[in-house]
Amino acid sequence: MSAVSKKGPLYDPGLCRCCGASKKCRLLNQEYDWMGKKEIYSDMFMDCFGLLLSNLDGEPLERLICATCVSRLREATTFRQQVLRCEERFLQARILMHEEDADTDSKVKVKDIKLEVNAEGDDNDTGMDYGDDDPSENYSPITPVKPKKSTKLKRKSLKTRRLRKTTKAKKSKKEDSDNEKEREEMLESLAKMSERLQSLREQDTVKEPVKPTLDKDDKAMFNTGVIVENSYVCPFDNSFSDYQCAYCRELFTDPCKLREHNLTHDPTQFREVALTKKLVLIDISRIDCRLCPNRIDDLAAFKEHITLSHGKQLYGDVKDDFLKFRLTLNTLRCLECDSSFSFFHALKKHMAEHFGTCICDVCGAHYFEERMLNLHQRCHQKIDENFPCKECGKNFKSKYSRRLHIAKTHNKEASYECYKCGQYFLSYSIRYRHMIDVHGENRLFQCENCDRVYDSRKSLREHNRRLHLKIFKHQCDLCEKRFYLPSRLKEHMAVHTGERNFRCEYCGKSYPRLRGLKVHMQSHMSVEKKYKCMICNAAFTQNVNLKYHLKRQHQNLDVDEPYQ
Repeated sequence: MSAVSKKGPLYDPGLCRCCGASKKCRLLNQEYDWMGKKEIYSDMFMDCFGLLLSNLDGEPLERLICATCVSRLREATTFRQQVLRCEERFLQARILMHEEDADTDSKVKVKDIKLEVNAEGDDNDTGMDYGDDDPSENYSPITPVKPKKSTKLKRKSLKTRRLRKTTKAKKSKKEDSDNEKEREEMLESLAKMSERLQSLREQDTVKEPVKPTLDKDDKAMFNTGVIVENSYVCPFDNSFSDYQCAYCRELFTDPCKLREHNLTHDPTQFREVALTKKLVLIDISRIDCRLCPNRIDDLAAFKEHITLSHGKQLYGDVKDDFLKFRLTLNTLRCLECDSSFSFFHALKKHMAEHFGTCICDVCGAHYFEERMLNLHQRCHQKIDENFPCKECGKNFKSKYSRRLHIAKTHNKEASYECYKCGQYFLSYSIRYRHMIDVHGENRLFQCENCDRVYDSRKSLREHNRRLHLKIFKHQCDLCEKRFYLPSRLKEHMAVHTGERNFRCEYCGKSYPRLRGLKVHMQSHMSVEKKYKCMICNAAFTQNVNLKYHLKRQHQNLDVDEPYQ
């Protein structure tokens, strides 16, 4: 059955496509809101694993994923993002280091080339500075050259060459010292870069993610998780008036056994099995702190203790978003108004009057879920729409009811699974009987007003309404007689109409009621007639028939008790 919330539809129960378990599920290709972020699980599979899931456009029940697999998918996606961020940081650091190395090498190469050019100029220098002109163009062979002047010129050029060589040597030494300093600076910068890269490798490569702002629902669910993990409260679910374990879905009729079974589970798993926006039910018969031997019987005192003594965080600006109960085997009481109820289903329905947020505009009825309100509002609407079965022509009020009818009646599809052995059954009642006969479940319900014991709550409820509460809603218009069931009223109407529609197939005798025909049919069977009349030797199979015989045939005699 699906439930629509503000954060997406939920299906309970549903078959998970990822683990094959039957749990509360979500749709794979539907957008959900989690911790302030939007997520589509089929897209997350594609981004994280490159896995394209099939049949995502089929029926909703064929594309489901449970809460446990969703949490594992989120962990995988978070780990992938962590690796990508780490790789990006590493590559950026390497690129920056290579760029600085390239800049330093280019500077060194340019300066080396300049040094080589200067060295070659010193070797080819003649001591004469010709400027930009070629000396061969200024030379004139007609002009006589005096030998004395040429000697002086040679001497001057020699001195000039020596002077220039000395100057160049000083400049080269200065340039070498400058290059040495630049090399030292370059090595120092490389050392710093290597230290920085090493620190990036050693430190945690993933920064703490920025925590999104939590809304009230997320804060309330966080508080519930802290309470369940650190106390002995018992989270549970219900199947009508049976109690269901919140972790493994096992059913219990005795709340004491439910609490004992709950201790076998790890409470830290509660966050995985509890769906957001799901109505959480918690039994607070025992609270007590798990972290210390303190015994606490009040929830407010426990929250104060867990924050002050153990440093746990709780959001104080939100109220508890779960229903509190003190489960007992017999009478159940509302913790808000102290009203008493015989069945948990009735108590839970009553709790909607205190905490239900979905209210009918016509009659003011309260409900926890919007879908239940929508079903209720159909009572105020005159809807003539029917959904007939093509096989037998029977009309139904909804497509869902018609589908169940076709599956059970015509297709003989077993849809009720035993949670212990996995066997499927055609109806809830057959599975119920299977749990008692095969698995030995103790399902005995004692009436508080008499000694009668029943094997189902339904039978006990009808017993209380009929015998103790005297709830007879169906009244005869002719004699004002009341009946518990409409079928009994229909049988009673034969008294006024004279109809005798129930006829014996052996002797043709007719009766106005089915019960009369059933009693008569025993006379045709080989059953010992142990109830005998001591006056006329008539024998009967049932004591009630002997009583009727005495009233009709021997009414003038004083007979107090029938004879056997």
